[in-house]
Amino acid sequence: MRIGDLTWSNPTPPSAEASATPTTEGTAPLKSNRDIAESVKVSLSERAERTQQSRSTEDIDDSDLPQLIKRLLKQIRELKQQIAELQQQMAELARQQGLTDEERATRLDGLRTELTSLSSALTSAYSALAKAMKQQNLSDEQRTNVLQLMNA
Repeated sequence: MRIGDLTWSNPTPPSAEASATPTTEGTAPLKSNRDIAESVKVSLSERAERTQQSRSTEDIDDSDLPQLIKRLLKQIRELKQQIAELQQQMAELARQQGLTDEERATRLDGLRTELTSLSSALTSAYSALAKAMKQQNLSDEQRTNVLQLMNA
C-alpha cells in the first residue's frame, strides 16, 4: 500500500572529487540543516490525502449543526488550506534559484491571481455562512460551536 512519497533533492556529493567539479543548478551541495529540511518534500497519495482531509473535518461532522452550516464550514476550511498552500508555493518560488526575474515575476503573478480568486471565494463562503446562521434558528451553544469550528 502506497501512503506517500518522500523525495530528497540535492544530496551532497559522495566524494571530494565530485564536489571539486562545477555543480549545475539544482545539484549544489546542501550547506545547512535548513537547506536539508527545505529540500525534503513529502507528497501523499490520493488515498492518504482523502483520509487526512476526512480526519480534518471529523469535528465538523460530529457537531450538531445543520448540514448547510457543516458544508460551509468544510468549504471554509478547504479554502483556508488552499490559501496556505498557495502562500507556501509563493514563498518557495521567491527562494527558488535559477529563475530570471521575469520568469519569477510571471509565475508570482499567476499565483497572486489564484490567491485573489481563493480569497474572494473565502469571503463569499464567510458571507454565505453568516446568512445561513441568520436563517437557521441556532442556539447560543451552536453559534459558539460554529465560531470554534471556523477558527480551528
